[in-house]
Amino acid sequence: MDSDQGFRCNPAALGPLDDDLTPVTGPVKVFEGEDKYLSARKLDARAKLCEEVAPVLGKILDQEETVLHVLPVLHYPRFLDFFGFGMWWTLFFRATVILTDRRVIEVLMRDAKHVGTRIFSYSWGQVSVLKCSMATLKVKPAKGRTQKWKIIERGDRKLLKVLMPKIQQLLPGDIHAPRPVPLWHCPECGAASPEHPKQCTQCDTPFKTRGLAAALALAFPGAGLFYAGHPILATLDFFGEMLMYMLVAILFLVASGPTDMVAAVIVGLLILFFTKLESAHMASVLVHRTKAERKDKKWRRVAIVGAVVSLVFLALPPILSGSLGNKLDRDLDLSANGLGWSGGHDANQWQFGVEPNQRSEWIRDDGQAVFVWSWTMGTDETYESLAAAFNTDDQEIPTESISVAGLDGFRVHQSDFDDEGDTYVWVRWVLFDRQFDDVHVVGAAVDPGGIESFEAELNELLQNVVWIPAE
Repeated sequence: MDSDQGFRCNPAALGPLDDDLTPVTGPVKVFEGEDKYLSARKLDARAKLCEEVAPVLGKILDQEETVLHVLPVLHYPRFLDFFGFGMWWTLFFRATVILTDRRVIEVLMRDAKHVGTRIFSYSWGQVSVLKCSMATLKVKPAKGRTQKWKIIERGDRKLLKVLMPKIQQLLPGDIHAPRPVPLWHCPECGAASPEHPKQCTQCDTPFKTRGLAAALALAFPGAGLFYAGHPILATLDFFGEMLMYMLVAILFLVASGPTDMVAAVIVGLLILFFTKLESAHMASVLVHRTKAERKDKKWRRVAIVGAVVSLVFLALPPILSGSLGNKLDRDLDLSANGLGWSGGHDANQWQFGVEPNQRSEWIRDDGQAVFVWSWTMGTDETYESLAAAFNTDDQEIPTESISVAGLDGFRVHQSDFDDEGDTYVWVRWVLFDRQFDDVHVVGAAVDPGGIESFEAELNELLQNVVWIPAE
């Protein structure tokens, strides 16, 4: 076989394919009788394919070995190899199958026209089952996993229908000393090698490893796929992961409380886990094609530097959490009142416990307490919805508009009973800090007969309010 000029196949080497033995008088591109199976256009493409795989076969075939047929196929991957590629798996598992009188060889393709570097073979002496049906070629070895290929061309299916019975006669039947197959071949010298070789045992060619591919994918977006030799995929992976990163970063930056932070952490961890799992898996699958490694130390440095950069970027959103969100900007401080009220913002000093969103507690000399709650307005929250929130049990509670200390709002009176069955009234003044889009609620439990005097004192108290930065 002349590896520089391609070669011809001889599917009739094991015996005539049919009873029509009419001699061939025209030119032969791939094999005699080819025009019965393939059109002229497909024969031209097949001749180019033979020329492409000829250098590979020149390193692998024995001197007396005869090539029966060469055909383009789709390699059916195992389920875990298939994971992550989705509907585009056919772009990465195109292959060429070479049938000889001694074995079946698969050469995985880089694209539709160019050979890749993953080569393996099944010797007929180790094959227990060989079938061709439903556009699928199936090889089951005595020891090892079954491999299937989808036959793309209809003419190849027609040819294999008559060729398979002749090849099946080469199978040994009972195999008394099964050996694991397939055999993997070094793309540099053609020698057989282990399935996951670090280097060729014959020519010492080092190969890229799945471990480093996965490490690079985890260290930096797209690095594992660049290492595997797929720059377009790597670029798409980089921008895809950066988009996910930006979405999670926004969740952290706009977080306005513990609940938002927990949600951002959960979403971020889920996205990080699944995107990194997919990237690492795809990189390890694509690099598992005996690709020669020329710059091992360089890629290890890339993994280290990429990991450091990624950790820095991952740490930024939590550190800056809430910096873009609507945070509470300032608190009401009633300490400088001169009216006999004392208290503060330290929850450890409060006498009546702590409630959600409570910011301060103030107590008068006679024991009357005033509480302040504050929060930021939510994106779906309106002043009308706040007024409606004070209505319970489908009972409308009257609200009255007020303006105090430069803030607009409304006041609410709501009756209730204490533990001893006595009636009291919750007096709440809901004040809107429109400048910062915040809400402050000042409330107290008051005896029904003292509401008017209490509100007069509360109004005077709020006239002396001081704003302090919220912590």
